[in-house]
Amino acid sequence: MNETLVWIFWYVIKYSYLFIIILALSALEVQIEGRYGWTKKLPTWRMKSKIFGFFMGGKELTGYLFYMLILLFLLFHLPFLGGAAWTWQAEIEIIFLFIIFSAFWDFLWFILNPYYGLQRFKPSYVYWHQQWILGMPLDYPRAFLVSLMLAFIDYPAGIAKWSMAIGVFIVGTFIVILVNQIMRKSPKYWQRHRHYKKIKG
Repeated sequence: MNETLVWIFWYVIKYSYLFIIILALSALEVQIEGRYGWTKKLPTWRMKSKIFGFFMGGKELTGYLFYMLILLFLLFHLPFLGGAAWTWQAEIEIIFLFIIFSAFWDFLWFILNPYYGLQRFKPSYVYWHQQWILGMPLDYPRAFLVSLMLAFIDYPAGIAKWSMAIGVFIVGTFIVILVNQIMRKSPKYWQRHRHYKKIKG
């Protein structure tokens, strides 16, 4: 088999595995936060940070998110402790993947959350995302742009990896949306999530 195809195959497998982690983390956060996004009802500290606010659309930094991001960033580096060689190219990949990961993690929270779903993914319901563009929080395209700029540092391999990651995550997200929309039409779904108000329409 062509070496390039083998390379692509293993990276698609790698990014598919990463998408499953995003999905699991989003589902876990739905169970933790319920309908109250940005840890509104959780007993966590909050603070205004100019640096964090710049990258996150003016939102406050919470203790929950602060420690979760540290945990995830450390886990992204775990392969190096398992024998993988550290290189600056590998570090660039980790950073741009981490940024993309965060955007999809946030979006899938809405899709998997019984209270929101695709129907309520809009500013009138998602009050903590104050800046929107093209039907999505400004954080998302900003994350894609920053991650792409980082990927360009390792051109052309970085761009190839970035494109594959985005492609895998988008395909995975479309599948999740499709399955979720089907599930929402089932009475059993709303019986299981009876503590949420059913979305009409």
